[in-house]
Amino acid sequence: MIDGVKKMARDMSVKVLRQELVANNLANVNTPGFKTQRAFTTVLKQSMGTDAAGMNQRPETGRQAGGATPKAAAVVGEKVTSIYTSFEQGRIEYTHRSLDVAIDGEGFFVVDTPYGERFTRSGSFTITEAGLLATYGGNLVRGEGGPIAIQGGEIKITPDARVVVDGEEVDTLKVVNFQAPENLTRSGNTFASKTEPYGEVDFAQTQIVQGALERSNVNPIDEMVEMIALHRGFEADQQSIRLQIDASKKLLERVGDIQ
Repeated sequence: MIDGVKKMARDMSVKVLRQELVANNLANVNTPGFKTQRAFTTVLKQSMGTDAAGMNQRPETGRQAGGATPKAAAVVGEKVTSIYTSFEQGRIEYTHRSLDVAIDGEGFFVVDTPYGERFTRSGSFTITEAGLLATYGGNLVRGEGGPIAIQGGEIKITPDARVVVDGEEVDTLKVVNFQAPENLTRSGNTFASKTEPYGEVDFAQTQIVQGALERSNVNPIDEMVEMIALHRGFEADQQSIRLQIDASKKLLERVGDIQ
């Protein structure tokens, strides 16, 4: 009975983590470039069918050739083995703002942070007091030549990421690609690469869209369905624990009456 309660508690802790991810996805449904997070879980099993001497018990059926009997296995819960990010393309939405830039295809913008280079799909930019292109969080956007200076009025960003100010090309947005983006380390809406090298983006396959933003790839309906299912599962686990605790109390009361 104690094992049953432990199993339920383990399952509930997994559901809590998954619920937190769903809540975070929903909170960022309107965040440009946000990518959905999910928990990858595995089913935990425990071998059964051993007697007090440690030998396999032999059920009436299911014997293998040679008289050997496979061990039975009981499901004892779930375990979160990893949290992964879906890099599926989000919807491109036009804003007609010159400093909104979307990546239509593969790739990431490169920004400088206090912790080093970071990579993001969010292209909602602004200009600092020093005249440098930056994110709204204050991180400078990298160009091929370093920080991008914007001194002028008319700003155009071409499909191959060239930045043109008042008709003069000043730099090119640094847009990079990863062979295995799932290996990136996530921090909010940016990603870091510890060991994964990046390469150049093929602008025959990817285009930069000025005056637009890539919206979050979160599907609110899917997230709500997931949230409801997790909530109901959590309630079922709670009820199961209550029933097992009540059964334990009744058993102890009976033992006390016998004594």
